[in-house]
Amino acid sequence: MEYIIAEIIKTIKESDTAIIRETKLLQLFMRVFTEALVCALETMDTELVEQYKRQGYQIERRDRRTIQGLFGTVTYQRRR
Repeated sequence: MEYIIAEIIKTIKESDTAIIRETKLLQLFMRVFTEALVCALETMDTELVEQYKRQGYQIERRDRRTIQGLFGTVTYQRRR
C-alpha cells in the first residue's frame, strides 16, 4: 500500500496540468486494479483446486487466460 501512495504522490508532483495529472492517475489506478484482480483470481483458483482435489479431480495443467474488462486486459493463470 505504501508503494501505491508513493506512486500517487510522485505522479501528482510530476504533472504539469490537472488534465495530465488525472490521466496519469487514471492509468496508475487501472494498472493497480488490474494487478489486484489478477491476484484475486489466482487466489480463488488456488482455493478451488483444494476443493476439487478432495473430490477426486486431477489437475491437468495451468493455463494462461486473458479477459478484457472495463479496466483493460487482464491475463492470469488458472488450472484445468
